[in-house]
Amino acid sequence: MTETEAAERRVRYGANALPVPRHRLLGLILRQFRGIFNLMLLIAAGVTFFLGEPIDGAFILSFVFLGTALNVYQEHKSNQAADKLKAYLLNTITVVREGIEKEVPTETLVPGDILKLESGDIVPADAIVRVARDLLVDETTFTGESIPVTKRVSASSATAADEERLLQGIVIVRGNALAEVTAIGQETQLAHIASTASTVQAESELVKSVDKISNFIMKVTLLTLGFVVLANILIEGREADVTGLLIFAIALAVSAIPEALPLVLTFSLSRGALEFAKRDVIVKRLSAVQDLGSVNLLCTDKTGTITENHLVFSNVYPMAESPYDPLVLARLAAINLHERIPEPFDRASDEALTQAQRQIVERYSLAQEEAFDPALRSNGAIVKQADGSTLHIRRGSPEYFFGEGLISRAAVADWLQAEEEKGHRVLGVSYDDGTGARFGGFVSFVDRIKDSTIATVAAAKQMNVAITVITGDALKVAEAVGREAGLVTESAEVTEAAAFLALSLAERKKRLSSIRVFARTTPEQKLELIQLLKEQFTVGYLGEGINDAPALKAAHVSMVVQSAADVARETADIVLLQNDLRVIVDGIRFGRETHANTMKYIRATLISNFGNFYAVAIGSLFISFLPMLPKQLLLLNLLSDFPMMAIAFDRVSAQEVEQPQRYDLHSLYIIFVTMGLVSTVFDFICFGLFYRISPAVLQTNWFIASVLTEILLMLSIRSLAPITKAGWPAPSIVILSVIAMALAVGLPMIPATAAFFEFQTPTMAHLGIILGIAFAYLVVTELVKRPLSVFVKKK
Repeated sequence: MTETEAAERRVRYGANALPVPRHRLLGLILRQFRGIFNLMLLIAAGVTFFLGEPIDGAFILSFVFLGTALNVYQEHKSNQAADKLKAYLLNTITVVREGIEKEVPTETLVPGDILKLESGDIVPADAIVRVARDLLVDETTFTGESIPVTKRVSASSATAADEERLLQGIVIVRGNALAEVTAIGQETQLAHIASTASTVQAESELVKSVDKISNFIMKVTLLTLGFVVLANILIEGREADVTGLLIFAIALAVSAIPEALPLVLTFSLSRGALEFAKRDVIVKRLSAVQDLGSVNLLCTDKTGTITENHLVFSNVYPMAESPYDPLVLARLAAINLHERIPEPFDRASDEALTQAQRQIVERYSLAQEEAFDPALRSNGAIVKQADGSTLHIRRGSPEYFFGEGLISRAAVADWLQAEEEKGHRVLGVSYDDGTGARFGGFVSFVDRIKDSTIATVAAAKQMNVAITVITGDALKVAEAVGREAGLVTESAEVTEAAAFLALSLAERKKRLSSIRVFARTTPEQKLELIQLLKEQFTVGYLGEGINDAPALKAAHVSMVVQSAADVARETADIVLLQNDLRVIVDGIRFGRETHANTMKYIRATLISNFGNFYAVAIGSLFISFLPMLPKQLLLLNLLSDFPMMAIAFDRVSAQEVEQPQRYDLHSLYIIFVTMGLVSTVFDFICFGLFYRISPAVLQTNWFIASVLTEILLMLSIRSLAPITKAGWPAPSIVILSVIAMALAVGLPMIPATAAFFEFQTPTMAHLGIILGIAFAYLVVTELVKRPLSVFVKKK
């Protein structure tokens, strides 16, 4: 097919892409109303309007729509940043057009294109196999079966059996093929399935934990309010104002619900995602930002993360009987180097050639390419000269050639050990000129560690994050790099994966936490190791090859680099446009900061809301009037929530990111009950001081005291350290707190607002008492907080 024909077909068939969802902003808005808190608030507003209280109903709706607006803005902003980065994350595929191979964006494919597919590719459109070599594919997407299946060449130009057809989304596991595109975009089988089914994503630990907290709050709130309403009706009998009690109960429920929790979560996660975006990192799953905070073991290959992934030729081990130089054979195995993105070994081999060696390479052309086989750890090519003579070359790990019987390990043991102890990577080569395969020698390369590696490893240690290298390289090579990077101090910290997995289960569990490098690891062993590590650690895994996909799925947080195989990139939660381990370590810190700020809000809102909630609810049983009017409760909720929303942008101390973060619900409930009890006691003190004077005095003074104490509680509980050592909060928190406290004191003194909210202007004496209560509350909170902080640390 010519480029002209391809352009004509592109106009006729359109882009090879699923339709982009329209009205994304509208969908984002509608999604906000699926949360349990917003739904309950909407129901509360509807009931309030129905009971004839439009002002209270409007207040409740204002909470919903204000929170929704801020949430949508922040999430939309985060999505836009991610979309800009995704423009750099272009999926490409090799096609044959005008008789030559070209790398083109997958969305520009058209029916009739010839795809060149190899191990690791995800088939980008429906196609029929035209040429195949040892083709094995994974059809799990369609069949649910994880066992790879063989595909054969189709002889028909119009129809094909299932064994001859490749559907979009299928993964090439082994071999290579040429396939003719038959359907693109919305006409593919995958698109038809997508149009009738929705994608279900696994819930993150963040979502599960927040759901548990939400359900707990809802149950406690509804049970308590049901009891209070019934008790009031029983106490007051026929004189009970049922409508007034219901409005009061709804307002009290609204004051107890942490409706800003979704907003704080979005602010925190979006902030982390935006920080990632500045560092050229795409977050595909927003909650992965916070999940990173719980990671205490980071698993990675060494190439490109610990090392530069820029190989430099070092040495050769030639065979006396071979007419070919090992470096020339290594280069011939990638003879079409300039027609595709070169592998590091290919580039290093090419750069090391002398002029005479380059002239030898230029005599050959590619006859057939043999893709890299992860299981055999080798690749190859058949090359030919102008006279028609051919040379079959295989290139791979030393173990491949030992296994094939082409060379004995003992014969080259000393040379290999010397190279591997220097951290050099070794490739073997063989050749077959028609007389049988013969070993051609070894070539060694050096891959230096990055300048930033040692500092990155040190930063990870400071945050109690262990780094484990899982690599296919030889034991001595991996150990040498591990020592240079500061990961390894003793040989016992390095092992071959096969030797480790051969140990008894008890011995594996005993040694697991001390191993810093697993060498000579196969794809199956990577998955087994990650599953073992997950039993003791929260695992983040950084991979890139097709053989990393199962391990990526198994890890708690999965990350890949931009150059990763298609299947690995689709599996991952996070994509790095630049291969830098430092970004991941920074990301773990962002995750812990996000978690810390989320927990600050949850602690503060649970303690203050429920302390006040129980005091007002129980207080209503002992007096003949409402201790706080519904509109006053709603205003209290509004003024106390605004500074708490800003907690998402709070500063986080170094101590708070030293340990992996988890939602310890048991510790949270202990803090909530203990500190909530303190809050309730001080609320009753306020109640006891003012309830005998008049309803308006109690309602006004309790309102002011509640706002002041809730804000002081937030400033105290934002850190479990003493307030004098916690450091200054973020400027936004300070500013909003001052505004909220000023409004709490000022609104009852302004005639218009005092009349609207039915406040009574407080006397200076009463204000003095309220300030004294607030200061005493802060002091007691700090005293009670100290033993709680010790308890949480022990947990």
